[in-house]
Amino acid sequence: MTYYSILDPEEPGTEEISRPVFFWDLNLYQITESVQKQSPRYDIQKMYYRFPVSEACTEYRREVLGDIRKTEIYECLETFSGKMRGAAAAEGCMEAARTRLQKRAWHVGAVHRYCNAVSGLHSALSAGRCQSEGLRRLSAYLADYTSQADFKKRSEEAGAIQKLLSELHLILEIEDNRIIITQGRRNGAYGKLLGYGEESGGLTPFLSTPGMSPLEEAVFEAFRKKRPEIFDRIEAFGDSFPSFGDETILRAEQEMQYYLAYLRFEEKMKEQGFSFCVPVKRTDRRLEAEGLYDLALACVNCVRKKPVVSNNFTYGPGECFFVVGGPNQGGKTTFARSMGQLVYLAGMGLDVPAKRAEVPYFAALLTHFSAEESLGSGKGKLKEELTRLAPMMKDEAENAFVIINELFTTAAHYDGCVMGKRVLTHFIGKGCMGVYVTHLRELGEGIEGVAALTAMLDGSRERKRTYKISREHMEGVGYAEDIVKKYGLTYQELHRRLAHGLSATE
Repeated sequence: MTYYSILDPEEPGTEEISRPVFFWDLNLYQITESVQKQSPRYDIQKMYYRFPVSEACTEYRREVLGDIRKTEIYECLETFSGKMRGAAAAEGCMEAARTRLQKRAWHVGAVHRYCNAVSGLHSALSAGRCQSEGLRRLSAYLADYTSQADFKKRSEEAGAIQKLLSELHLILEIEDNRIIITQGRRNGAYGKLLGYGEESGGLTPFLSTPGMSPLEEAVFEAFRKKRPEIFDRIEAFGDSFPSFGDETILRAEQEMQYYLAYLRFEEKMKEQGFSFCVPVKRTDRRLEAEGLYDLALACVNCVRKKPVVSNNFTYGPGECFFVVGGPNQGGKTTFARSMGQLVYLAGMGLDVPAKRAEVPYFAALLTHFSAEESLGSGKGKLKEELTRLAPMMKDEAENAFVIINELFTTAAHYDGCVMGKRVLTHFIGKGCMGVYVTHLRELGEGIEGVAALTAMLDGSRERKRTYKISREHMEGVGYAEDIVKKYGLTYQELHRRLAHGLSATE
């Protein structure tokens, strides 16, 4: 059983991955930035760019996340990550050290921390009864790696030298014009003696700060002549083990943050009252969710202490597309985004922002959101929309989830309906599912597999938005009345203003 990665059962590619276009449309970058903040010392956002992954990969990740959710495994991975950061910090001190001897001493410390971290992770995973294929593969890899003679020798020698260094204490006595150096011990830590404070923890110059003072350097050069075997051992270790980090293990350390950071992010959102669930995998193309909300909006609103409205939806038998209409600013686009986030996070093997969800596997995620016309392009908005739409429709990928938001807004009503129906028919013919947000009431009529949804108003005279999406057909009238009233643009108000303006000029 070969181990490659805890993100993918197959050997990961080495090509650079750019951020997908749909990250902007679905505001996924806001989610990944919030997740990144939970592991600021790691560059994990790029791990979220690889989408779609294979169906087997999705299940592989979901199993790994299920294991990491267990307290004992979560804590062992956190401990391992902390020790690995300690090893990296020691390597940083080695680079900053001025003398060759102290560089070598810090190198020993880094190797010691690294070996201790790897051995600890192996022991913890072996005892943790991992059920996921990913962590079982990693555990087997660690068992083989830590049993190799080279690792054992490196670990034992680094530990022995580190012990010698921690026990190396020198006493300096000034007598007339002489400094007498003897080996012994005084109470207190070396770092505290130099005024570094308790947090330095150092007992020798090698273990307190990256650089030594001229006095410290002179003292150790003098003592080296008296006890050369200690310093020769440090030098020999550096020659024998110049490098120590296994590429596969270093990659595993990075990949752990994909899960650890997301779980920390999820826990913080739960503390704010937001729900998450493990999506149920469906093989019958049934897609539904209860209590689904826009997670990107929640990331923003939780800071502002504002609520986020959730929605329920179900694709009925034979249904594959929702056409969502209703009033402007009624929650249609937010609903579409939440569905895209659901498909994306489920496909990435992660928990989803809902109370309950059932999600089939989708081979691609395609989005087309209305954008402002670019004056510099000289194309006009309709042509720009068609330019963006063309690659989506030429894409040979089947079984995609497609999100279209307010397409053909500048076309005539009839033309928009005709073109919109052709787009829907094309994607349905490709075996796709999706949602189409539109102001065109007749768009989905007469197309098999299309269901109409509407952003609801509260039924009051003010016709306030509820941001709830329901299985209703769009009303045969416009929704502009409340907006007109809000901004004082009713016939009566305009008449009053014009009359007032004319009387003022007389």
